[in-house]
Amino acid sequence: MARTVAPGHPPVTERPTGSSRVRLSVPRVGVGGRQGDAGLELRRYLALLRRRWLLIVLTVIVALAVGYQVTPRADRYTARSTLYIGSRTIDTEQADLSGDRALALDRLVVTFSVMIDSQPTAARAIDLTGVDTSPERLVSNTTTEPEPATQLLYIDVVDADPARAQALANGLADAFVEAVQDFEPGSVTGGEGDVPVLPAYIFERARLPTVPESSGLVKNLLFAVVLGAGLAVAVVLLLDYLDLSIRTPDDAERLIELPVLGVIPSLGTAVPAAAGGGRGR
Repeated sequence: MARTVAPGHPPVTERPTGSSRVRLSVPRVGVGGRQGDAGLELRRYLALLRRRWLLIVLTVIVALAVGYQVTPRADRYTARSTLYIGSRTIDTEQADLSGDRALALDRLVVTFSVMIDSQPTAARAIDLTGVDTSPERLVSNTTTEPEPATQLLYIDVVDADPARAQALANGLADAFVEAVQDFEPGSVTGGEGDVPVLPAYIFERARLPTVPESSGLVKNLLFAVVLGAGLAVAVVLLLDYLDLSIRTPDDAERLIELPVLGVIPSLGTAVPAAAGGGRGR
C-alpha cells in the first residue's frame, strides 16, 4: 500500500520486527539550516574582530615599522661580468655533444661559481683592483649564477658606489681567469666576446651601472601588513578560544551545545522594594 508524506515532514520507513512493524522517522537536515549556522558563525567572528580592532591595528603598525627598519634605503648598484666555461672548439665527430660531456660541463660551471665566490679569489681581486675593502665583505656582496642550459657564468657585485661595483666585478673575473690559466695554461688568448681557448675566459666585462637596484621597500611593507594582520587575527582567535566566559545567549548555546530556554536579566544592586514592605513596622 502506498503512503504519502506531507511536504515538510520527515520520511517514514517501516521495518518489520516479527509480526509488527516499527516506524522510524528519519530527520532531514536542511541546507538552509547549515547555511544559517555558517552565517551565524561568520557574524560572530566579524563581531569578535570588531571588538579587538585596536589590537589588530597596533599589530599591523608594529609590523610596518619593523619592515621599514629592516629594508635598506640607500642606493645600491649591481655590476655584472660574464665568463664562458668550456673548450675553444666543439668537435661533433668526437661526440663532444654527448650527455656525459654536457653533464661534466654543468658540474664544471657550478664548481667554478663556488670557487669565484670565495675568499682566496676575493683577496686576489682586491689586490688587482686596489679597492679598499675586505675579502669577507666582497664575498658577502658577490653572487655567482650560471645561465641555465648554457656555459655562461655571471658574476654580480653589489656596492653603494657604481664604480667600485664595476671594478670589483671585473677584478673577480680577472683573478679567477688568471688562476685558471695558472692551473691549465693555454697558448691563445682571444679578445672580449671571443670563444675561449682556456677553460674559463671573460666573455663580457662589467659595465658601469647607472640605475640603482630596487630596495624592495614596497614589497616588504606589503608583506609586513599581511603578516601583521594574520598574526593579529590568530591572536584574537586564540584569546577567544581560551575565553570561557558567557556574555550572550549565543555563547551559552555554543559552549553547552543546548538551546537556551530563557534569560534572567541582571538587576544589579537596584532591587525594587517588596510591595507593602514599609507597613506593619
